[in-house]
Amino acid sequence: MKKKAPEADCETLIPLLIGVWRRFHKLAGPGDKLQTREFRSVVEGVQKIQAGKPIGQDKDMLGAYLLYDWIIHYQQALSLINELPHTPRRVLDICSGSAPMAFAALKHGASDVVAVDRNAAALQLGAEVCGRYGFPLTVREADCTKGPIPVEGKFDLIIVGHCLEELFPAAQKEWPVRQKAFVDSLLRRLTPQGFLLLVDSSLNETNRRILMLRDQLVSEGVPVQAPCVWRGECPALKAANSPCYAQRELVKPYMIKEIQRAAQINLSSLKMSYLILRHPEAGWPALPDLPLYRIISPPVETYQGKRFYLCGTDGKKNLGSHLKEHPLESRAFEYLRRGELISIEHALVKDNSLDIIEGTILKVVAAAGKAID
Repeated sequence: MKKKAPEADCETLIPLLIGVWRRFHKLAGPGDKLQTREFRSVVEGVQKIQAGKPIGQDKDMLGAYLLYDWIIHYQQALSLINELPHTPRRVLDICSGSAPMAFAALKHGASDVVAVDRNAAALQLGAEVCGRYGFPLTVREADCTKGPIPVEGKFDLIIVGHCLEELFPAAQKEWPVRQKAFVDSLLRRLTPQGFLLLVDSSLNETNRRILMLRDQLVSEGVPVQAPCVWRGECPALKAANSPCYAQRELVKPYMIKEIQRAAQINLSSLKMSYLILRHPEAGWPALPDLPLYRIISPPVETYQGKRFYLCGTDGKKNLGSHLKEHPLESRAFEYLRRGELISIEHALVKDNSLDIIEGTILKVVAAAGKAID
């Protein structure tokens, strides 16, 4: 039975986050909304974060993150953790900040979650959010690149979210070597059935970093849980300006909509580069013995009609249809979404193109954000 992702529960979280924000800034005011001057201050902080300014110890930016980016990153992790075939019990969140991804792991039912970051103020904000929601969170202040992680034992899930560029700036010498050594050290901290989740933005440069790291690891035999079912070199790296990232539904409470409007942020869905790696000795997930494809684009309108780009067990393809009306066997084509894993049998094949014809069977093996068994 496929597990269902927990609800985002933003109706409860938004007032809770506002309350934590108020106590952090030592301000009085309504518990469910920001006053005009407060709202403008948060928007200014969000704009600085969007522009790439480091948060550091800046209280205004720490607060702004809590009321906007926290909700986005929490929902990203909520969706991605749902792609694990089983619920992780013990979780380590690296460079956790104010712990939105650790919170998502707790929402999924993890019972022992440790958040590690060098920013003590951010960690305390995350701990307060979790505590007031009724979740236990352990926090550890540490710089993960300057010594061993100060937590013993192995983990069912390790999360590294939105921090690889900060930890290993591309301007520094030999950053890929140090980044790879860091990831290798995390893989060694997994239980035999454990997973390492890497998640970052969908920006081209960041996306390329994730895909290059993926190729390094796959070439050494590290198996991928998601999103890849292709085991060779990443096709997206072979073409210029060809990113490969996920797109999921974004729950937007009123406050998030208003911040986006004021900060001129055009974001209608969750867009993220991600990679879920298995323990190096676990092997790739068992798949049905037929061609499988991950849908890696939204529908693209062409002179031939609607088409999708695919990356599958036999490489990169594109999919369209010669049918105006689909029978039950291929009707799923009319509802396909980016991120879904599909199987296709008896399609018309020409070079890298697949087309649905009479007799083609198309099935959704795993919906977007669902696990491969």
